[in-house]
Amino acid sequence: MEQEASEERAENSKYYAGPVMQKFEEVRGFELPGGYGDNKIILLVRDPYWIYAYWEISEKRIEEIRKEIGGETFEKSFACLRVYNVDNWNSFDIENLGGASNWYINVPACNVSYCVDIGFKTPDGRFIAAARSNVVTTPLDRMSDVIDEKWMIPDWDRMYSLSGGFGIGKSSGEIRELMKKRLKEESSSGWVSSMGSPVKKIGERPFWMWAEAELIIYGATEPTATLTVQGRKVDLRPDGTFSLRFALPDAKQVFPIEAVRDDGGARQKTIIEVDRKTKQ
Repeated sequence: MEQEASEERAENSKYYAGPVMQKFEEVRGFELPGGYGDNKIILLVRDPYWIYAYWEISEKRIEEIRKEIGGETFEKSFACLRVYNVDNWNSFDIENLGGASNWYINVPACNVSYCVDIGFKTPDGRFIAAARSNVVTTPLDRMSDVIDEKWMIPDWDRMYSLSGGFGIGKSSGEIRELMKKRLKEESSSGWVSSMGSPVKKIGERPFWMWAEAELIIYGATEPTATLTVQGRKVDLRPDGTFSLRFALPDAKQVFPIEAVRDDGGARQKTIIEVDRKTKQ
């Protein structure tokens, strides 16, 4: 009996192909859709002279424009960006988008507010807007003209951006030379600083110190008066006060300050002399 069972198992084993391996369909990664059915354009600032726009025009809005201008005219029209300076609403167009859904736009001026329309331009030059963007403002491409003692920060790294003032005193070239001099001195001492972030050589323990000084001149006169410092006009605040910030190198500096009444009938003048000497 046992022998018969053994022979049966042996016979059946001839037809056994092993365990069935279940195959799973390959899992596909998540893919972003080509669009979301929105009708909008978003505007971002990259730098003082470049802004970035990306957009989507919904099928509904495209069909509305098609009906507005006629199917034949629509087929001959092309997508177009119209860039507005919102300060005066002057504009320029960017054509030949080539089916793009985003664009870097070179703008002609910094410190200006812009918005952009995405739409279609017809063969006869008409522009039909599909969506309007948000408004963005590009930054200045230079130091701010706002120089005030309230921004005084005891940080040499920021002195370059704050010490230009009204173009009086040290020029930007001279300030850059001061920066180079400081970097050269720190490099020769055995380590290099990234303007406040020292990187020391392996095996060395640097010890250092530096000190700088700045000069703030402030005062007040009649709000309608004309004020000059070193012969250059200074804008007064509404209450007639003023303040200026200067780099203060090792040198003698003279600051003649003169106020002239609005009718020219009276004037006041004072001279501030500063002689800085740094001893090692």
